[in-house]
Amino acid sequence: MQKNQLVEELREAELFSRLEPEDLAALLAIARTRRVDGGEILFAAGDRASGFYVVLEGKIKLYKVSADGKEYILRVVQGGQTFAEAAAFSGHSYPVFAETMSACRLAYFDVNDFRNLIQRSPQLALNMIATMAALLQSLNQKIEDLSLREVGARLCRHLLAYAREQVGEAGDGYTFKLETTKSALAARLGTISETLSRTFKKLQQQGLIIMERDQVTLLNCQQLQEIADGDLKL
Repeated sequence: MQKNQLVEELREAELFSRLEPEDLAALLAIARTRRVDGGEILFAAGDRASGFYVVLEGKIKLYKVSADGKEYILRVVQGGQTFAEAAAFSGHSYPVFAETMSACRLAYFDVNDFRNLIQRSPQLALNMIATMAALLQSLNQKIEDLSLREVGARLCRHLLAYAREQVGEAGDGYTFKLETTKSALAARLGTISETLSRTFKKLQQQGLIIMERDQVTLLNCQQLQEIADGDLKL
């Protein structure tokens, strides 16, 4: 791979945005790239956290496993996003499992190498703080959703948020492909596949979406938002 291509891919990650060319060059010097097939576990909960990753291509799911073996997906990480930074900088172990959902190309950063780089780059330190704050906000939102919101509200919030990630401000008529299987989405939303299927069916019956296999078309974003906010019951 050309170094220029990798620099551009790293620059797209929020953690590395706004870096000066010399910082990006230093970043490139410590990056280790690798390709991984789908279904591979990068690390398990309890493994020593020695570094973190940037997804260049593909998707990674971060999940916990309950005592009865049930999988709970906490986050799906895609191209341009980073994961495991907090665990690596804590100096402890990874709190979750990380498994590839498709063939992936990743950049790995050893935490000790990265610490040395941060000490020389104020902008990178600021980016790290902003990234950690955004992740904390996202996890707090997930806790709130799981504890306070019905499955319909969680699903509507997820669909709208994912669509906005793709195009900024999604409007009525926007069509997109689900980023995971329905069973994985159910686990991510803290429910079971049967309940998720019934919720999708209700949204279709009320004329809010069209569902065709793994593709969703948003028909009424305003009402979907009202359900997501809890102002309208499904």
